[in-house]
Amino acid sequence: MKEKLGILLTTSPESENTHTVIRLAEAALRAGKAVEMFLMCDGVYHLNDQRIAQLAQKGAKVVVCAHNALERKVERKDFALWGSQYDLAQLIKESNRFLSFN
Repeated sequence: MKEKLGILLTTSPESENTHTVIRLAEAALRAGKAVEMFLMCDGVYHLNDQRIAQLAQKGAKVVVCAHNALERKVERKDFALWGSQYDLAQLIKESNRFLSFN
């Protein structure tokens, strides 16, 4: 089983965290790691960022807090799973490394 890097992203796409998360995820994927991202709070706006869609195409799993997306009127995307806080808890439990960008 691959080592898993879990990433929580709660800040908007304008934050410097976006660039950092994308570069970390790309590096982990290149190193053969499994990558799973959970987007919540203003992080759900990343569903409209093509770079996140490209990470999903490269093999990253993207899960979005459905509650936060609905309250911000962010539409579903094919590359992301609609999830909940339970999914975040599972990600934290299953990750070898977990990073939170708030």
